[in-house]
Amino acid sequence: MKETPDEIARANFVFGACFAKTLSRLGLQTIYFSPGSRSTPLVIGIERYSAIQLIPVLDERSASFIALGQSKQTNAPVGLICTSGSALTHWFPAVTEASHSGIPLLLFSADRPPELQDCGAGQTIYQQNLFGSFVRQFHQVKVPQLREDFKAQLITTLQSAYQESTGLNPGPVHLNFPFREPFLPRSLGITDPPIPHSICRLEGKDYPSTCNEISEQISGYERPLIIAGQNVTSKDIEPWLKTPTVPILCDALSSVRQSDASNTILRYENLLRDPQFTQNGKPDLLVALGALPTSKTLRSWITSLTIPRIVIEPRGINIDPIPSESSSFQLGFDHLKEIRLPSPEKDWLAYWADAEKQVQAKIDLAFSSELAQFEGKLAYLLSLYLPTDSNLFVANSMPIRDLEWFWKKNGAALRLFGNRGVNGIDGTLGTALGMAQGTSVPNYLLTGELGFLHDSNALLFAKQFTGALTVFLINNDGGGIFEHLPISNEPEFEKCFATPQKFDLSKLCASFGIQYSLETDWKQIIEKIKKPISKGIEVIEIPTDRKKDRQTRHQLLSISPSSDA
Repeated sequence: MKETPDEIARANFVFGACFAKTLSRLGLQTIYFSPGSRSTPLVIGIERYSAIQLIPVLDERSASFIALGQSKQTNAPVGLICTSGSALTHWFPAVTEASHSGIPLLLFSADRPPELQDCGAGQTIYQQNLFGSFVRQFHQVKVPQLREDFKAQLITTLQSAYQESTGLNPGPVHLNFPFREPFLPRSLGITDPPIPHSICRLEGKDYPSTCNEISEQISGYERPLIIAGQNVTSKDIEPWLKTPTVPILCDALSSVRQSDASNTILRYENLLRDPQFTQNGKPDLLVALGALPTSKTLRSWITSLTIPRIVIEPRGINIDPIPSESSSFQLGFDHLKEIRLPSPEKDWLAYWADAEKQVQAKIDLAFSSELAQFEGKLAYLLSLYLPTDSNLFVANSMPIRDLEWFWKKNGAALRLFGNRGVNGIDGTLGTALGMAQGTSVPNYLLTGELGFLHDSNALLFAKQFTGALTVFLINNDGGGIFEHLPISNEPEFEKCFATPQKFDLSKLCASFGIQYSLETDWKQIIEKIKKPISKGIEVIEIPTDRKKDRQTRHQLLSISPSSDA
């Protein structure tokens, strides 16, 4: 029997209320939405029937990266709502990043009903399974109905989506909602629709691997070496840091590198470029905690080793790019402290720790000079002067590598973020804004000008932004990372690879009402680091010379325990 317009409208309204109440009970805190008509039942439901923070963002691409950043910050799912048609395709870059980096997002797309599919209806594409394997689940929900069993099915679907997004392999989940018109009744004075009280979410995670089996697997080795990936925290391996026995190479974004323990190794890029050091510092066991750091030098060195490798990864996915065989275990990083490390031979840790100190002292000496306009110095200064409890988002390409190569540990409580899932420059500014949204601590972004410009549309969020973000923008007039490749010597390099952009950043910032300054003096830059803005967005542009920067990096990375730059 065909539904009347009034029945369709009532079903849509009740659907939106049930949708909102269920997500609220599941614990969802924030949803970002971009304006559109087809998503009306979802938006009105959230706004009217939940305490979920509903935040408008003009374009879907920016909304998705802002949601990604906030999910990284809170370690909890964040929702997205959009209308039908091409709208949800703009989520795709952020969805791929969330999928590869294990960040929970709940994607709620509105759609046309079945009778308007494949018939030339406007603002209509095939939205089912649009994101393919990049989402943990896809749910095609039926057109809203007033039956109680439909409501129960919706609740079950939302519960499943929430739990899957936060499961052993967290990530994005996509739900597609078709709506017929009219989207709302003429009068919204409808009794508040009740929902069952049985809504709950699962707590705790059961991992298939155990600490005992890993402890047995690694026992007996005399030269073990640990690599702490970006998601490993100091708290996760606290006993290994308090009683240091095994060298730990620290990823650029891992909080372990902030520990002042003697066994944390940050200068491995320099050490592993030194043939004499690698000859005497060869391990007999390698334990990788999560994905490997960015360093190609490190990965090449690991590939050259013929030793057992253990890979521990909570998500149960293959994150090991090294071609030789390894043993994989699925275990949460919060259980690492229960693993019994082998007892190394005498002086094994001292060999690595002493070499680390020698290289760091020489790098400190090099940076004590002016090194005018060398962009890598900014990463070094950030490590020294960021206020405690700060958040720092680091763009890909050269900024993340400068962090890996020059960041100095100092024991401060800092949180480091980046989009390392697929390592793209897209969404850099939006993700940083999401990281900073609603926080009361200092927030920073370290980026190049290409990454910033690529995502400059995110500045439209400035009026909705609640928080503070200080942006250090290195302008080296193009893609500095390509200067380190052989193609940099070819005549097509500037046009086809470096792609310099001639622009006036001050005018761009002014159009959005954002604070801006151009800085060339390191003392002034240090003051900007130590005393960030307390509200809004500030952009600090720092001009550098990418060709001179390449030479300076080469000199600094050639420092070894036995040689200076």
